[in-house]
Amino acid sequence: MSVVSLRRFAQNGIFSDSGFLSRVRDNIIANRDFLKRRFDNNATIDVKVLGWRYMFIIAMVVLLTMVVLDEPIGSYRADWPQPLKNLARAFTDIGKSGWILAPSGVFMLGCYCLDWGGLQSRTRLLFAKLMAVSSYIFLSVGISGLLASSLKYAIGRGRPFLYDRVGAFEFRPFSLDAAFASFPSGHSTTAGALFAGIAIFFPALRLPALILGVWLAFSRVIVGVHYPSDVIAGVALGAWYAYFQALVFARYGVIFTTDSQGWPIVRKDYYLFRPQREIG
Repeated sequence: MSVVSLRRFAQNGIFSDSGFLSRVRDNIIANRDFLKRRFDNNATIDVKVLGWRYMFIIAMVVLLTMVVLDEPIGSYRADWPQPLKNLARAFTDIGKSGWILAPSGVFMLGCYCLDWGGLQSRTRLLFAKLMAVSSYIFLSVGISGLLASSLKYAIGRGRPFLYDRVGAFEFRPFSLDAAFASFPSGHSTTAGALFAGIAIFFPALRLPALILGVWLAFSRVIVGVHYPSDVIAGVALGAWYAYFQALVFARYGVIFTTDSQGWPIVRKDYYLFRPQREIG
């Protein structure tokens, strides 16, 4: 393709008023304006971060676990029963954030590329709600993961496989060495954010979500890459951020609102598929 052809394509295609990049730009602007209107319309909603008492309790639990359990677990790390190790290895990588961030991020980007004006109203509403859910998942898991990664390298705690050399309380802040990036656990942070989000979306699943989240977190202890205090801190960080992100969405009136006590709940009028009307 010649330079003239490329220039003509740029003028009449991808960069034109009806081109692909122009559509993406218009969708970004429309989304920004939509969020601004929602924020202004929900100005009377008083959103407060609750649960400071629970955060203090969790901090005390982390500290107590660090003092009481981390050294015994560090010395026991190679003695877990082999079937339990195999089971932990089979599930532990669910705590990787990539399999969550990739599809949710791709879906979000794909929505910005859509020609929303060409969609039927019901389809447009469905895609808008799916995009909101994808955004919540992406932000909850992604930002909590960034926080965990920043903290673990700033703190620089040695991992359990270094226990025989340095013990359970060797810290090398900002060493940028993965061997000294144990606290908090990134996999556990992902598990905490994911299953806290599930618990907020589906309150009936809170107990199963809690059990699965705790199991995935402690699988990191069994495979020998984290201490118990690392995974408790990670789960708490991920769950807290998922809760905080839900509050932010509630402030915009997207997906969530708050109950009488100020906790985030899914909006009653929020559904992905229109309920079938009863015939009779």
